[in-house]
Amino acid sequence: MIESITDSFIRKITRSLKRGKQAHRRLPNGGLLYIDRPLPFLVLFRHPAGHPDHATADFLKANASYIISHQERNEELRPLVQSIAKAMADEFGAFMIIELMAAPADTSEVPLFKVLGPEEQLPTTTQTIVKELQTIKLPGIHTSVETAPNEPLLQEPLCLMPEEELKKHSILMLGLQLKPVYKNNATGKVYPLLLRTLREKVANAIKKTVFDFVSVQTTHHPVHFQALGRQVVNRVAWRIDKQLTNISDQFRFLLLVTPVNNNEAWAEFQKAKYNKPPTFHYRLMPIDADQLKRKLYNISIEKVDDPTLGYLFRDKRHELDKMLTMLSDRNSPDFLYSSMQLFGIVDDQLLKVAEGILAAIPEPDAGKDTDIIPVPEFAALAEQEIAFLREQYPALDSGVDVREDVVGLIVSKGRLNVGTDARIPRHRAAALIQHEVGTHILTYYNGKAQPLQQLYIGSPGYEELQEGLAVLSEWLVGGLDQNRMRILAARVVAVYHLTKGCSFTDNFWRLKDEYKFDDETAWDVTMRVHRGGGLTKDAVYLRGLVHLLNYLKEGKELEPLLIGKIRQDYIPIVQELIYRNVLRPMPIRPRYLLDERIKPKLEQLKAGISVFNLL
Repeated sequence: MIESITDSFIRKITRSLKRGKQAHRRLPNGGLLYIDRPLPFLVLFRHPAGHPDHATADFLKANASYIISHQERNEELRPLVQSIAKAMADEFGAFMIIELMAAPADTSEVPLFKVLGPEEQLPTTTQTIVKELQTIKLPGIHTSVETAPNEPLLQEPLCLMPEEELKKHSILMLGLQLKPVYKNNATGKVYPLLLRTLREKVANAIKKTVFDFVSVQTTHHPVHFQALGRQVVNRVAWRIDKQLTNISDQFRFLLLVTPVNNNEAWAEFQKAKYNKPPTFHYRLMPIDADQLKRKLYNISIEKVDDPTLGYLFRDKRHELDKMLTMLSDRNSPDFLYSSMQLFGIVDDQLLKVAEGILAAIPEPDAGKDTDIIPVPEFAALAEQEIAFLREQYPALDSGVDVREDVVGLIVSKGRLNVGTDARIPRHRAAALIQHEVGTHILTYYNGKAQPLQQLYIGSPGYEELQEGLAVLSEWLVGGLDQNRMRILAARVVAVYHLTKGCSFTDNFWRLKDEYKFDDETAWDVTMRVHRGGGLTKDAVYLRGLVHLLNYLKEGKELEPLLIGKIRQDYIPIVQELIYRNVLRPMPIRPRYLLDERIKPKLEQLKAGISVFNLL
């Protein structure tokens, strides 16, 4: 920490910026200068003399260029701000300074936001920040925005730059006063959730205002307002990303909640003439859930000052907490309640779609022989598809494992596990390979190619989009048959009745008697839905497909969804991180996006089709 802002210190900062580098320095009395890279704006906050206001200072840390000052006098701060402003105005043709301040805590009549701007100069920029602030909605708090002249910023004791200097160098000075609703007036105690929400919204309003200003007034033309955000991610964020990944990597959730005695349990169920629920056995628990939870909540996510990354990390921690609770409650009634929180329930609309599919598709011909592909042959085809992906991304270290303790097909940690007893119809082989390899393995390694590890371990709720994409890929390659659609619909119906208290045997008989599924299919669906104590995850296949078709109908692109294991509403977050150069372009594309013959189907999706059109 420096004791004073010297001429030499100011020259070093300015020289760094002129060379295109970042400037990140401590200032006297605990102040901070952070400029991510040369940018045509600066956000400023000055702590009130003798009364540090760390809550309001926190608003600045979401920006890519800011100064937080504890200087009680302007003699040292003024030359620093002037030197940065003039150098960047020369670089970009114009510059903008936004000074943030808190209204006095005891004034109840002040608006939530007060914008101080020049009365005549650049009214559109002032209008932009007013409009953006007006869109901020907070529960129980009225959003009021007023404007006033910026004269207080141009006069002592606040003046950092006289008006004639501002005009001479094309520098705009704005002030933004916040009503400190994020603090308790009497105690000064901060409301952390409100502060976090408001900080993120104010940061976006500032970026949009700067975007409007720089796009018109400067030579800097960012492609999007988010491109003005921070590009440098500090070491704390990367450490926390790694800590969350380490916890996630310590257990394989799906394998731990899937029975290891499927064949024996099926034989037991048959012997009881389908009237007594089977006994399931599970893998031994490789972790102590309580100890992992302690580690999880010892991770200091609150130290991440980037609002977007902070949101991602808190979201992931919440999901891991729920998963660990589910593993603790495995094979008990409480398992179901956490599953409903984590994977959701079946609403009336989804149930109606599922029942519509089951009504529309006739039951399969029981006497018809199905050509089953041998497991070694299927594994060889899957290995070929993995090799195709590896050609695009040599670091792809995947493969196929044929295992006795796996039922059907499961992708875990980027590898395809195939059960030795898996019965795969030959006409479905290509579709299932696109489902497992072209979606699940592909998104795992696209996520692994990113510096942010959350993209390969999976964002919370990623399963819905993942399975929607996987099922859609089956249709794109011509392997989504009616029987498959009946099974996806049956899973939704079984999950719905599970959450209404239906027993294993009742769900089995409903699928068999009412919907005419054969014994083994009814068993497979019921086992999957009731495993662990009741797993609602199987409803996400059809729900994800319905939501994905609606997304594509809006004219949105399929490709960005494959950047990693994300959920649909993460797309703006991913896009922001791409604009900020935190994320890289994805290296691997599935076969169906590269095949000219499939393009008409992709166009069909943009035109808008429903699940029933896929039949």
